[in-house]
Amino acid sequence: MGSQAKLLRSFTRVEPQTLSFVIFAGCFLISMAVLVVSAGSLVSLPSLSSWLSAHTAPPVSGAQESPGPHHPHPDGTNGNEEPQRKPLCDTSDRRADICDMEGDVRVRASSSSIFFVTSSDRNFSELQESWRIKPHPRKGDHAALSRLTEMSVGYLSAHEEDVPKCDVKSSVPAIIFATGGYAGNFFHETTDLVVPLYITSHKFGGEVQFLISDMLPWWIAKYDLLLKKLSHYEIIDFNRDPLVRCYPRVIVGITFHKDMSIDPARSGGVTMFDFGQFIRSAYSLERETAIVPGEKQEKKPRLVIISRKRTRKFSNVDEISRMAEWQGFEPVIAEIKKNQSLGEFARVVNSCDAMLGVHGAGLTNLIFLPTNAVVIQVVPLGGLETYCWSDYGVPALEMKMRYLQYSISVTESSLVDRYGITDPAITNPQAILAQKDGWRNWTSIYFFNQDVRLDVGRFSSILVHARQLLRQ
Repeated sequence: MGSQAKLLRSFTRVEPQTLSFVIFAGCFLISMAVLVVSAGSLVSLPSLSSWLSAHTAPPVSGAQESPGPHHPHPDGTNGNEEPQRKPLCDTSDRRADICDMEGDVRVRASSSSIFFVTSSDRNFSELQESWRIKPHPRKGDHAALSRLTEMSVGYLSAHEEDVPKCDVKSSVPAIIFATGGYAGNFFHETTDLVVPLYITSHKFGGEVQFLISDMLPWWIAKYDLLLKKLSHYEIIDFNRDPLVRCYPRVIVGITFHKDMSIDPARSGGVTMFDFGQFIRSAYSLERETAIVPGEKQEKKPRLVIISRKRTRKFSNVDEISRMAEWQGFEPVIAEIKKNQSLGEFARVVNSCDAMLGVHGAGLTNLIFLPTNAVVIQVVPLGGLETYCWSDYGVPALEMKMRYLQYSISVTESSLVDRYGITDPAITNPQAILAQKDGWRNWTSIYFFNQDVRLDVGRFSSILVHARQLLRQ
């Protein structure tokens, strides 16, 4: 009994300590187990998140999550940085380099320099950026650009001592471009200069000034009405201007889309049809549409036959004229005369309902035709169908005209008399291209040494089709 009491007392003294130790140890083991499980979960979460982001559907279009403070913005900044500035010049287009500057822009023509004056918050490397530009849309064409003035475009800090001071301050923007190139050819004057200038400047509604480099006085006189329609301000001869001119915006170069064409997706919806309306307005051309079916049936539709005096001319134009009259047209044989203004010739073309011509610059006069007119292009030998279609077929349709293309037979070409009917120049024009100096020989044969004698019997079906189109 005494020993049992002793054992009981011993147990009661030790048990509180032992129990506390057991509880502590148990809690410790449980905590460690929880931490291990938690650690395992924390390790697996990023992988799960990555899998979800790769396999869940994208957000509904139009909904955009604001990036958090530690998420990169779409422009590559971290949310606190200023977005990267757009370069002054875009040199990515295959046909034209364009610089577009808005702010404090200073033009010092005496050194062929255009400066975008900026505050000193730009870093040194950005201020060192510069571009060398020939503002004519024949980029990469050495023959066209070799004699044109090269211009320097770049930044200049407002705090530098050599910032040119303004002699003239303008409140309207400026467009700087060069003539030259292949000027002298009506097609190139139109596709390389007139259409690109319209694309670039029409949005200003005349409130823009032109600074023209390598200016051709005859070109300015020829297109005087168009230039005055696009700009209400004095034209500046860039190469002879001693002044520093300051503008709120300057565009160096004019935008080219494709030959004789405008891409509405790149022009803000402006089309070649709009260009045609602009042309008729600039030259005060009376006829907006060709002959209206059912109206004045006694009046014959007028057919202008583009007569060429040099290469690719009709050698039987009088016979073609008689056949056209027999088919119900009033033929008008026309070629712009040496002292005739473009406006005068434009009125002749606009008075007609259809145009007929061999592939060449003369067909560029289609820009003066009224809407719904019919353009008939005669394709000479040489495999020129694709060129003919792209140069004049596409523009005619884009200007809401109708278009017919007639490829001559071998016997309608003057080349048969020169080479004989079995020569490769007649039977296989592609073989000429494959030879050494092929392109030069090909253009020499088919562009510069070929005339056309239309087989009026074979061609008459084309005029019948043209009359049908005008009745629609």
